[in-house]
Amino acid sequence: MILYGVSPIGFGHASRAVAIGLKLREKSLEPEFATGGPAVEFLKSYGFKVHDVVHEPVPVESDGEMKGATLWYLRYSLGYRSTRRRMAEIVDKLAPKLVVGDEEFASVSLAMQKGIQHALISDELQLGFAKSAVAKWVEAFASRWYADFQLKVFHLLIPSFGTDTGNIHYMTPVTRDVTESSGATRVEHGLPVDSPMILLSSSGSGRKPFLLHKSVEAFRKVCTHSEVLVTTGVGGPPIGDERVRELGIVRDNQNLVAASDLVISTAGRSTIDEAVGSGTPIIAIPIRNHAEQERNAAELGFTFRDLDRLEELIRKLLGKRTEPANYAGAQKTADYLASLLPAS
Repeated sequence: MILYGVSPIGFGHASRAVAIGLKLREKSLEPEFATGGPAVEFLKSYGFKVHDVVHEPVPVESDGEMKGATLWYLRYSLGYRSTRRRMAEIVDKLAPKLVVGDEEFASVSLAMQKGIQHALISDELQLGFAKSAVAKWVEAFASRWYADFQLKVFHLLIPSFGTDTGNIHYMTPVTRDVTESSGATRVEHGLPVDSPMILLSSSGSGRKPFLLHKSVEAFRKVCTHSEVLVTTGVGGPPIGDERVRELGIVRDNQNLVAASDLVISTAGRSTIDEAVGSGTPIIAIPIRNHAEQERNAAELGFTFRDLDRLEELIRKLLGKRTEPANYAGAQKTADYLASLLPAS
């Protein structure tokens, strides 16, 4: 059997795990997941068996900036130790033939220790969240540990494009399949079928006030006719505007991304890949000092300063769809993982 650990920070790792898990299911391979927080119910909603054992602290964000990197690293270390004890019980009980971790390291470290076939899925090969001298000192220890971890892992799978080398294998972007037409998706959520639609997508991590307020303000100035702004995620008071539709957390957010004429989001890899995969234009505003998001946004030509250019960017990008990339990374990753299992 396959034990699949998933980082519970946001829904990006969990949605990627779902995409791969569903492709494994098509091969009659049913993974059991180990995660924590809201990701538990998210994965269960797809019919997977899930163990609630992973404790990972969420980075603190305030006014669009990541804060307290030192404390986050220390809390992460404590959470990792607690998770590893719980994960060890599951590994001993299930005796998996393959362990997979999507930026969830406890499961993979145990597999390494016990000589179990394993793979780590990660799109973040370097850190860089620290800004203060103390934080950089702490991060240096974490970076050395992570670099050594990457060297020792059997298979390091990157959901992006690149050239394989050593134990590193590039799977191309992993996204969930779009399962409904644009019209059906809009009808399902009570949205107008023919009006231009902007999606403020934060379904997993919750709405970020810094981006929510600026987006609503820009929408009201730029879109003065039949357009609608749809928000996903939770947090903050109701908007109170009949052209702003607040949907809360939406499980199959990839369908809303594909049905939209523009997506505005923080710069998480999952939403970016879903937008590019479906050909939907996206404005990706990174959280400041969040190294991963800043790198993701830079690839598309965006920075945090673009928060003050939302009116201009909405006018420029609304409705400017591109050819869908139709990524096949989920299938490619599932095929690769299946190949690691011993022949029955």
